[in-house]
Amino acid sequence: MTRLILTVLALIAACMSAFAQSGGRICHPVISRPFTSLPSIDRSKPLPVGDVQAFLAGETKDCPGCDLKGAQLQRRELSGADLRGADLSGASLHRASLAGARLDAANLSGANLNLTDLKNASLIEANLNQALLYSADLSRAVLTRADLTWARLQHARLTQAQLQETKLVHAMAMQANFTGADLRKADLQLSNLQGANLQRTDMRSAVLTNGGFIEVNFTSADLSLVNAFNADFMSANFTDTRMVNADLRGMRQDGATFACVRIENALMGPATAN
Repeated sequence: MTRLILTVLALIAACMSAFAQSGGRICHPVISRPFTSLPSIDRSKPLPVGDVQAFLAGETKDCPGCDLKGAQLQRRELSGADLRGADLSGASLHRASLAGARLDAANLSGANLNLTDLKNASLIEANLNQALLYSADLSRAVLTRADLTWARLQHARLTQAQLQETKLVHAMAMQANFTGADLRKADLQLSNLQGANLQRTDMRSAVLTNGGFIEVNFTSADLSLVNAFNADFMSANFTDTRMVNADLRGMRQDGATFACVRIENALMGPATAN
C-alpha cells in the first residue's frame, strides 16, 4: 500500500512539474511509431500486357505498362485500376476517380491530377515531377520513394499518407493537410508548406533545409533528427513537438509557439557551414 501511494505521489509530482514548465498546461508526449520495413514494389513477376485501345475506349480500367502520354481522362472512373508502370506523363486526370488504384512506378510527370480522388492509391516509386495535385485527395495513399519534385499540392489532402523517403524538393503544398502522415526521411528541401497542417506527423530524419514552413501546425509531430538548416518556421506551432537531435541552425522562428517541446541535443544557433 505504501509503495502504491508513493508511486501515485511521484506521478502527481511529475504532472505538476510538466504543468509548470509548459506555462500552465499538461504536456502530451509524442508516441513514435516503431520502425518497420517500407512498402516496396514486387518485381518478381512481369507486368501483364495492357490494351491501350480498350482502355481508351473505356472497355477496361486496367492498362499496366501502357503508353498513355497526354491521354485525356478527365472524370474517368478508374477506382482500383491497375496502371502500374504506365506512362501517363502530361495526361489529364482532372477530377478522375483513382481511389485504390495501383500506380506503382507509373510516370505521372506533368500530369493534371487536380481534384482527383487518389484515396488509398498505391504510388510507390511513381514519378510525379511537376504534377498538378491541387485539392487532390491522397488520404492513406502510399507514396513511398515517389518523386514529387516541383509538384503542386496546394490544399491537397494527405492525411495518414505514407511518404517515407519521398522527394518533395521545391514542392508547393500551401494549406495542404498532412495530419498523421509518415514522412520519415522525406526530402522537403526548398519546399513551401505555408499554412499546412502537419499535426501528428512522423518526420524523423526528414530534410527540411531552406524550406518554408510559415504558420505550419506541427502539434504532436516527431521532428527528431531532422535537418532543418536555415528553414523558415515563422509563426509555426510547435506544441508537444519532439525535436531531439535535430539540426535547427539558422532557423527562423519569429512568432512561433513553443510549448512542451523536447529539444535535447538539438543543434541551435546561426547558420554556419557544415
